Amino acid sequence: MKNRYKDFTKTIKTELIKKKRSGIFSLSFAIGLLLPLIGFIVKINFHLKGEEVAKGIPVNYYFEHLTNSLSPFVFFFFPVLMIYAASKIAQIDHKNKGWHLMETLPTSKFSVYFSKYILLLTSNLIAISTLLIFTFLFVFLESLFFEIASDKLLSFPLIDFLEVGLRLFLVSLCVSALQYGLSVLISSFIWPIIIGFIAMLIPLMLSDLYIVLNWYPYQLLHHIAKYPKGNDFGYWFTYSEVLSLLYAIISLYIGYNWYRFKVFFTAFYKNKRLLKLLGVLLISGTVIHFTLKPKQQELKSKTIIKGEISSDKEVNTVIIFDIIASDTLAKIPVVNNQFRQEFTQNLNTDYYTLQFDNYTRKLLYFGQNDSVYLDYKLFGTKDKLAVKGTRVSENIQENSFRTYTSYRYYLENNLKIDDADFYMEGIYDDWHKSLKKLNAIRTVDNIIPRSDYRERQTKLLSIEFLNYWNSFKKKRQTLYPDKPYVVNDNMKKLENSVPLNDETLLSNNNYLNYILEDLIKDDHREVSESEKYFAAIEKMDEGLFKDRLLLRQLNNSLSEAELVSVRDSLIDTYLHLISKKSYKDLILTKYQDYNRLSKGASAPEFLAYDTHGKKYNLDSFKGKIVIIDYWASWCGPCKREDPFYERKALMYKNKPIQFISMNIDVKKEDWLVDINNKGKSILQLRPESIKQMNDAYAINSIPRFVLLDQEGKIINSDFVRPSSKVFDELLNTYLP
Repeated sequence: MKNRYKDFTKTIKTELIKKKRSGIFSLSFAIGLLLPLIGFIVKINFHLKGEEVAKGIPVNYYFEHLTNSLSPFVFFFFPVLMIYAASKIAQIDHKNKGWHLMETLPTSKFSVYFSKYILLLTSNLIAISTLLIFTFLFVFLESLFFEIASDKLLSFPLIDFLEVGLRLFLVSLCVSALQYGLSVLISSFIWPIIIGFIAMLIPLMLSDLYIVLNWYPYQLLHHIAKYPKGNDFGYWFTYSEVLSLLYAIISLYIGYNWYRFKVFFTAFYKNKRLLKLLGVLLISGTVIHFTLKPKQQELKSKTIIKGEISSDKEVNTVIIFDIIASDTLAKIPVVNNQFRQEFTQNLNTDYYTLQFDNYTRKLLYFGQNDSVYLDYKLFGTKDKLAVKGTRVSENIQENSFRTYTSYRYYLENNLKIDDADFYMEGIYDDWHKSLKKLNAIRTVDNIIPRSDYRERQTKLLSIEFLNYWNSFKKKRQTLYPDKPYVVNDNMKKLENSVPLNDETLLSNNNYLNYILEDLIKDDHREVSESEKYFAAIEKMDEGLFKDRLLLRQLNNSLSEAELVSVRDSLIDTYLHLISKKSYKDLILTKYQDYNRLSKGASAPEFLAYDTHGKKYNLDSFKGKIVIIDYWASWCGPCKREDPFYERKALMYKNKPIQFISMNIDVKKEDWLVDINNKGKSILQLRPESIKQMNDAYAINSIPRFVLLDQEGKIINSDFVRPSSKVFDELLNTYLP
């Protein structure tokens, strides 16, 4: 054993001498240094220009810099280094016939083969260490000479850095072993590099097709950039690192024996070598199979929602309510930034709305016997909800994808309506791609959504694309009534993929639209679609379906109606058809709000004050058109409307119109701090009673713009946003 160790160390020393002029270690150092250096230069330039960035959720500044460097490092620079270094180290001996020469020396082939592999790992370690060390040094230097934003934490996360470094090194074992084996077997310098580059690019090319090769060795590095914090359960390693170790063992075993015996047949088929190879492959393959096998979280005996809140605001209550009728399921008090609720009632598995006081709302997917832990952060206008527990994969923020199809644009602009095949092929293909994307959902721990979620989302995707198809059919009938077409088999498959009686989908508006379109497909009367909808719903049997469709259609019709008499008629005719009391109550509340805030009604009185304490009410603006923007400092969409609103105020400064920003922050101090950055062309006000203001004007979401006439009467209680292209056109119709 002692002689083998001496032999191995002697061979490593020999290899170090041979590689001195190769520049591999210098290249490793340069690659590790490059990204931290670029980041440092960018930050210095940023500080010198004096640019400011809006504060957000507190993050560790060291780790933020590291994660910013990880994506380019693992997607390009680090794999390129491993590919080049493996080919270069092997090529030194291919070129000088060193492989044959070494076999004449009193050195084992094991020492020869693995000494070079150790050099490759040393090269990897230099690159990784350089990345980590210089990330730390550059951030430390930046913090010494420049003021770092208050939302950046400057405690050095040593454990997090070590975890990332170790994970990078473990995955590099696999990639280096594969590339080294290729480089030893192929005497050409360039071909192993070409093969390595192709292997490296395959995941990037397939990602556009939503094909995720989570088993693929060259894909495993990407997981570190995507999940720099690693395992969701607090462990250092994920399944990616386990796979890397297994792949490295297999690659080294095959590569070494192939090198040792020169010929593949001799290496693995003679004597008992085939049995050894099969044993290695069987054991490793079994472990790989179970490592790659997707996992699902098991249901619990109780339904529990609990969590923790981190915020620069005081959050006292978390409200959970049904998204259909806004029925409150729970009002959970927040004590010491923590909350917990155990549900005793039966809950359908569906999306529910979480409301954190009056700040923000988030959707959460859960149901009976789910135990979910929430980590919610709210700082400034930035917020983030992390979900763990039995529904972790269903609620992963990265998985809340939006489908994209160009056929929505074609339909909106009435393009190619004469070409039915174009729409049938395109809609079906985009639907199929979206299903692939759905089936690719998994967490860092290889946990996939349960079947109820996958089935539901599959139906909803089908509905979305069927609605595009229905839109095409209506437009086609209108524009080309005398031009028939044949529905192909793919579209028939899509049309038959969604049931028309699925109560689990009633919370989804796309599904309701789909059902309504199906109900009126044979109604060819020359009347409005609204009349057709109501007539079809009236004929339905009593039950949840009828109630849900009536709720949707009544709410839409009440919203669209401009006259109180029309709303009265709708309520008189259809409200009694709803059997569910909570739906009736919701419609009556909407009806009262619409009537109270309808065009021509007197605007509710308010009392507000400016930054100097001067009081204002409706009479203060008599004789002027008034537009009021309801906003808060924590509201991201409000911030995005700010510059547009400012420009409009300047544009109309010589017109008889008053632009008002009405702040509804819980804390007055947040308002005072925020308006320091606002222009003087807008009157900044704050209500004496925010609750009374919200109730009077039915403010349940912001930003909200209300337009009043010179007499203090409502023109529009939900006016278009200033960023809208039609803002000026609509506003000018009311200006003298």
